Amino acid sequence: MLCERCLSRGIIRKADICDHIIPIKTDWDKRLDWNNLQSLCQNCHNEKSEIEVAERKNK
Repeated sequence: MLCERCLSRGIIRKADICDHIIPIKTDWDKRLDWNNLQSLCQNCHNEKSEIEVAERKNK
């Protein structure tokens, strides 16, 4: 499986993590929704998580 974010930028990288597109901390009801999942590499997952944490702090 490939990282979806990298692939959208033309980079081919192996995915390491199955990530919730909408975080479960934001919408618990989407935790089991298959359409709310994406494959990410560790780097993209870390970047996405940092942004989400910063957004939650700013609310």
